[in-house]
Amino acid sequence: MLKAIFLDMDETLCATSLADKHAANELKLYVSDLYPQLNADMFLERYIAGVYKKLNDELPELVPLLTDELFFRQNLILVLFKEQGIELPFDAAVAVQACFDQSRMASFDFFPKMKETLVALRKSYQLVVITNGPVFSQHPKLAATEMQQYVDHIIVGGEEPEEKPALSIFEKALNLVNCKPEEVIHMGDSLAADIAGAKNAGIKSIWVDTQKDSDHQQLAMIEPDYIVSNPVDIQTIVAKLA
Repeated sequence: MLKAIFLDMDETLCATSLADKHAANELKLYVSDLYPQLNADMFLERYIAGVYKKLNDELPELVPLLTDELFFRQNLILVLFKEQGIELPFDAAVAVQACFDQSRMASFDFFPKMKETLVALRKSYQLVVITNGPVFSQHPKLAATEMQQYVDHIIVGGEEPEEKPALSIFEKALNLVNCKPEEVIHMGDSLAADIAGAKNAGIKSIWVDTQKDSDHQQLAMIEPDYIVSNPVDIQTIVAKLA
């Protein structure tokens, strides 16, 4: 019998990629206006890659700063400006990062009808958000959406010893709702973090297919129990399991 539902946040409950796109557009306008000598498109491409830790091998000098995500991003901006021959003072990097953060949070929100879906599900099930990521980025998102009003528990990976797909974070969620793995289902968009992690914990899973080719290549190795293209369709799946 299903008693609880575990939920990822980014690209599962909330349209993170849309907020990122809005923030990137605003940031491009900001840096283009203040620094016309900067190739803004190149800067933005590398900045987003750096934020998502895709430049760690290329910029190992920044890796030790990851314990402080804000400081890491500010220094990433300094490095990326320097790549284009621009020596940026630190307070200017602070302002560039603030532009991105403020623009991102101004547009960060649930997917359409997701709030109503959570309200409906919570009438019958305990809801737990399990989100990977640092406190710096995840707590503002949780505050912007007032997530605590829609779910029973929130677990932020950056505050835990391990993040998804680690068994420990799923075990913590199970303890919070006092459930066995077979009494829970987990929904998320990451095959590697959400689906593999749930499977390893003995929990059934729903994969939110965001139509990425790289994800579809993993399906042969990581198989979810259910697949949805719209996360609000979780209601249909849960109704079948009730």
